[in-house]
This record gives sequence, C-alpha cells and structure tokens, in this order.
Amino acid sequence: MRIWQDAGAPYALHLELEAGSLARLKGLLARVRAGTGPQAARIVEQAMAKATEQLRTVAFDQTPVGATGFLRDTIGAQVSVHSQVPVDVSGHVWWQADYAPVVEYGSRPHWPPAGPLVHWVERKLHVPPGESYGVARRIQFAIARRGTRAQEFAQRSLALAEPLLERVFRQAADRLARLISGGA
Repeated sequence: MRIWQDAGAPYALHLELEAGSLARLKGLLARVRAGTGPQAARIVEQAMAKATEQLRTVAFDQTPVGATGFLRDTIGAQVSVHSQVPVDVSGHVWWQADYAPVVEYGSRPHWPPAGPLVHWVERKLHVPPGESYGVARRIQFAIARRGTRAQEFAQRSLALAEPLLERVFRQAADRLARLISGGA
C-alpha cells in the first residue's frame, strides 16, 4: 500500500496486490497458474474489490468535512484487473478535490482568498454574516504567517484500514488454498 500524487488524479491512495506481494499467496499463486487461473483471478479480484471498498469507507470516515463536505464527496474507488495469469489486480481509492494534498500535508505560509474563509467561518464556527469577514481576515493573516497544519487523513485511513485489508487477503488466501486442494 502506498500514497502518491500524479497528474491524472490530483491525490490518490493506491492499493496493489501482485503475484508475489503477500508471502502466503506467493506459493499458492505459483500452483494456481497450473490450471485454476480464472477461478483464482476471480477470488483475488473479489478480495481486492472488498478491500478497496473497505479502504474507501475508512477514508470517507477519516476525511475532514470542512464547510461543504466537498472533499468527502470527491472520494473515488476502482478495481483493475491487469492479468489473470499471473494474477495482477490493483485497487485505487482517491480524492479528486484539487486541494486534497494541502489538507493532507498542510501548507507553507501563503495568502489564501478571503471568500472561502468567510464561508468556512460562517458554516464551521457559526459566526453571523455581519461578523464573519473580520474573523476570516484574522484567519487569513494567521495562514499568511504560519501556513496550515497537516490533517493526515489519508495516512490515518491506511493505518486504520490495514488490519481489515489483511483479514480480507487472508480469507482470499484460504479460499485459494481450498481451490488448489480440491475443496478440502
């Protein structure tokens, strides 16, 4: 599992399962190639789909809501099957909001626009519209001096989801073992 940023998706969590990435699956997949490839690929694909959805759910719970909930609303998830023999499946969870990296990693001091801050002050701090501009300006100056703190919601999501994902892939390994042994 890893987190990276690229041009296609401004921010992405990427989960990959390759033929040799889990020690227990490595030996099983070598035997699977001999004749149970499509069934094994289906088991691994189902496990990846379940793991990806669990990671998306944890990420949704860990993503800051902000004033509008937009960051949470931009979470996407997808499973891709690259090949069945050898089994190569990947799952992706990502945030499409262009400001997701800033929320995750924080920012250096900069001069943010006042408009979104006014909206945030009114929605999150419940400051009346007549007073919200002054509060937003104080926050604007603070960000210009100190920047913003990292929220690390993606890192936290991975840490919280890891035991769930391990369980999913352990169950898949057990299903593969039963497949190879003829159901015993």
